[in-house]
Amino acid sequence: MRAIRPLAVAALVVLDVSAASAQKTSHFKDSWFWGFRGGAMTYQVMSDPGGSLAPLAGVDWLITRTNGGLYVAFDHMFFNQSVFVNDSLSPLDTVPRQVLLSGMRRFTLAGMFFPMQTPRVHPYFGFGATLNAIAQATPIGTYRNGTQQQLVQATVATFKTAAAPVVIVGTQIKIPLTSFFVQATATPAADNFFLFTGTNWRFSLEAGLRHNAGSSKDPMR
Repeated sequence: MRAIRPLAVAALVVLDVSAASAQKTSHFKDSWFWGFRGGAMTYQVMSDPGGSLAPLAGVDWLITRTNGGLYVAFDHMFFNQSVFVNDSLSPLDTVPRQVLLSGMRRFTLAGMFFPMQTPRVHPYFGFGATLNAIAQATPIGTYRNGTQQQLVQATVATFKTAAAPVVIVGTQIKIPLTSFFVQATATPAADNFFLFTGTNWRFSLEAGLRHNAGSSKDPMR
């Protein structure tokens, strides 16, 4: 019994160390993360050809596996700008109509990849699609007739929403009680959208916190 007791204690120590090591590596793999963040997005409109930065706030949902996962996010960008649209079919009418723009909502769905993982630092990149929608686009002024009103409304509807591919690159770092992350996104600027950039790309830089809400694998029954 005296010989067995030291062996049992040593085995328990080894098990504790193994469990601690497993916990360090399992807090990211096969998990559900809920996150919130802030940042800024570059954009450009005809009335502001120099370009501007719009602050943003958002939430996301990250499902991780061993080497990849799924990313779903919603963001709101805060800005107020104005653009001009054609409101007449007559070539003699050259005065455009002003449209006030307020904010943009962005919905993102992407597949993620997790290369070069460590117990605390988790680089990632992803590819997917994003749907961009101007929150409010308000034409200014009155209409001469119903045809003019329909033309303006159709133009606003066409340029108010656009879908585009998105590339995401970032890093998530385990800190006490939660995880910190920073990431950048790049989206081609569509020609049929109110917001564009001179480089034909829109970029955003974001940072925030993600909380591990539990395992993303169903337990075996």
